[in-house]
Amino acid sequence: MKILGKEIEFDFFDADEMEKWDKYTEEMKNTVNKLDIKNMKQSEFIRKFSTAIEKCFDNIFGGGTSKEIFKGKQNFKLCVKAYKDLVQARKEQDRELSNEMKDIQKELDEIDKDYSVNRATRRARK
Repeated sequence: MKILGKEIEFDFFDADEMEKWDKYTEEMKNTVNKLDIKNMKQSEFIRKFSTAIEKCFDNIFGGGTSKEIFKGKQNFKLCVKAYKDLVQARKEQDRELSNEMKDIQKELDEIDKDYSVNRATRRARK
């Protein structure tokens, strides 16, 4: 997947990697939701928001990833764009997973159908 033009390796089909995704995106959302924007200076909000996003990226993809992606800047728009890129990649993987599950279900239905027909044929011979 590409995050702000930087190629990042991540396998949404791997249970261990998805466990990190679940844990750290939830942690980031909780941190961002607790920010009291009304009682903060804009610079303080941007810094805390950016730090939450950076921490999420580093925890999911490995330390130093946020420095590569954001090049040391704490910029609100860059963080939002990076998170949108991440979510878009997840949505694409979800569509792929859904299609794979449909194919698997189709194959299982075919097996059940073949097995039922064969069983009925065998019973009819008795």
